[in-house]
Amino acid sequence: MSFILVLITNGLLLISPKILQAVFDALERSFRDTSITLSSGRILFFATLILGVALVGGIIRFFQRRTIQGVARKIEFHLRADFFLHLQKLSASYYDNVRTGDLMTRATSDLNAIRMVLSSAIMYTADAIVFFGLALVIMLQIDVTLTLVALLPYPILAIIIRLLGKRLHTHYEGIQEAFSTMNTKVQENLSGVRVVKAYTLETNEVEHFRKLNQEFVNSNHKQIRLMTFFFPLFRFLPGIGRVVLLWMGGLLVIQQEITFGEFIAFNAYLLMLVRPMIMLGFIVNTFERGAASMDRMNAILTEEPEIIDGENVKWNIKNIKGAIEFRNLNFAYNGGPPVLKNVNLKIEQGTTLAIVGGTGSGKSTLVNLIPRIRQSERGTIFIDGVDIQDIPLNVLRSNIGFVEQEPFLFSDYLRNNIAYGVETPDDEEIRDAAHTSDLLSQIEEFPDGLQTFLGERGITISGGQRQRSALARAILIKPKILILDDAFANVDTQTEDTILNRLDEIMKDRTTILISHRISTVKAADNIVVLNDGSIVESGTHDQLLKKNGIYAGIYETQLLQDELDEL
Repeated sequence: MSFILVLITNGLLLISPKILQAVFDALERSFRDTSITLSSGRILFFATLILGVALVGGIIRFFQRRTIQGVARKIEFHLRADFFLHLQKLSASYYDNVRTGDLMTRATSDLNAIRMVLSSAIMYTADAIVFFGLALVIMLQIDVTLTLVALLPYPILAIIIRLLGKRLHTHYEGIQEAFSTMNTKVQENLSGVRVVKAYTLETNEVEHFRKLNQEFVNSNHKQIRLMTFFFPLFRFLPGIGRVVLLWMGGLLVIQQEITFGEFIAFNAYLLMLVRPMIMLGFIVNTFERGAASMDRMNAILTEEPEIIDGENVKWNIKNIKGAIEFRNLNFAYNGGPPVLKNVNLKIEQGTTLAIVGGTGSGKSTLVNLIPRIRQSERGTIFIDGVDIQDIPLNVLRSNIGFVEQEPFLFSDYLRNNIAYGVETPDDEEIRDAAHTSDLLSQIEEFPDGLQTFLGERGITISGGQRQRSALARAILIKPKILILDDAFANVDTQTEDTILNRLDEIMKDRTTILISHRISTVKAADNIVVLNDGSIVESGTHDQLLKKNGIYAGIYETQLLQDELDEL
């Protein structure tokens, strides 16, 4: 449909010189033969015809642009949606070495460059090809030799376009990389603005940003210098053709080999060819920019997610009960030194396991392997006797509630943050979950209650309230396995005891895993394991571990002494 509109638009545009040819030929005949008169009415008819053709052509061009731009916007919409979907599928390990600002640049600036190719560049390309082709046919009909001579500069333009196009592509890749770096700096500074202010480094950060901004400007200057050489050629070289036309065409008119009207029409067509030549400069510019952006997009889109549903997935599994077993588990990050070593552990359904150990002992890594946030080797972790890699990811993760030490809250209402994992949350259920996490009484004191709007990452509420909001979120989905990774670090021991007592009621038939540095948090667990340097060195109940007089007992005695000192 769009191509048909382009064809009609350019066809109407090419009619005007033919009308001018008819007018000037009629004028020429009237000058040579006084018996032939050209009335003012006939001239008015030709003028009205030219106006009508221009009006109809303008209307059709409006619908042409609207159609092509509309299609381009739809493609941009789907491409951006697919890009975001792909980002959601990529594993957590992928984001370890990827800058958020760079991904934002690809989702905005690069996608916009691709859209420009799909809309303006394609439209102008079709326009230029159709117009040039039709004009060439008409010009050849007027005079073949004159046409070939007038078009001699155009092969030179084609060679220049080919050479400069490659350099434009390279320049645009550099521009987008500089833009990504600058975006990353802005994103990190805004996220860490409190750290910047706390260390009074605003001036340093401004100076660093100024340098990155200057690098971005310098990258653009390289492209601008190239284009300032590029575009004048599209006017200069066709101008040579017009000089040749005036000389040769004038001679042909004098020799009466072509009429004066044909000379006028030919000159009009040659002048009109300047437009597609200028468009060609824009087209090359846009295509190279879009190609560079598409290369950057493809670098992300071709990334394969590390963690997916494999060939052996048992799709008939719709739920899990919560029994967990680790068998000879070893794990290392990206081929580095082992973080977990020969871990063997059974967690019965409905029981509570506590994990203690020093910093870097592998506690968080161990629990991250259960919902496959990180990928373990096959045959090392089982739930209900089934290898976790055989359980559909959606089923596995939807049955696990995970609360981290540094929970993430969205810039949204508190209610929406708590209800994040539930499609149709009920206010009463949200309040019950908030009550369990001992947050409800504080929510009721907020002026807007559950409709309190949180700042970025939930910064407008305290650290303890953020942790309890995340806990309420995990409780609301009614998980079969609840993992609390130092989730009480920012709450006092009294609040912690209250939450743990309430959790005992709702997690009776479900499995709970507690990670904590506080012995008071874990001492009531059914089983406690001590991790040291990635290995389980002790396990048992609180009383059993105290009798062993090992690492656990040492931690317990140290904390008792600290409590006594605090009281003093």
